[in-house]
Amino acid sequence: MSRFAPLLLVLTLLAGCTGSPDTRGPFPAGSDLVGAAASTFAKVRSVHFAMGVNGVLPGFPLRQMEGDATLDDGGYAKGTADIQVGTDHSKDPFELRGDMAGGAKVPFEYTVGALLGPDAGLHRALLGVTDAKTEGRETVEGIDSLRVGGRIPAAVATSVLPAIHDDVIVKVWVSVAEPRRFVRMWVQVPPAGAHLSPVMFELALTRQDVPIS
Repeated sequence: MSRFAPLLLVLTLLAGCTGSPDTRGPFPAGSDLVGAAASTFAKVRSVHFAMGVNGVLPGFPLRQMEGDATLDDGGYAKGTADIQVGTDHSKDPFELRGDMAGGAKVPFEYTVGALLGPDAGLHRALLGVTDAKTEGRETVEGIDSLRVGGRIPAAVATSVLPAIHDDVIVKVWVSVAEPRRFVRMWVQVPPAGAHLSPVMFELALTRQDVPIS
């Protein structure tokens, strides 16, 4: 069931971005941007998500996931998940209805309610961003956006994804247009050991509040 856990991260850092960021400013304060995006995102009920991970995080086999999710009808999600455990690799479709997937019950943290809504992990992650600083303006997923750099403390990161045990570096893209929308998130997790590299996660969100089939 772990394929559903990370409805929180994704693809590569530059995918979906066009050109270099405009750093000329002045820009709104990073904390204000992230706070406004968190407030808007708490009300989002459906979304298309694309996620991926670059690196190895123990106990976290997801490599990529893409699909659609909605809180309607008790929570529903569908898409494809790319999983690797050891040398075994598979890319399969998935469908999640409420807390059931493939005839099996899944914990709350694997449901759509863990992705969307005011109590979801993504909303908590946005509220937990510290040292937020607006770094520039760029187009992401076709949306004119402001990039904010910061950190998420370990206590918050672990509550969202238990495999993370340290503070993480984060970049959040917020729409220039109001109401501010959470467009994309990139997370760098410190390596678990000296011989390992940092793990990179990213999540892109599009078609927010567009009904899905």
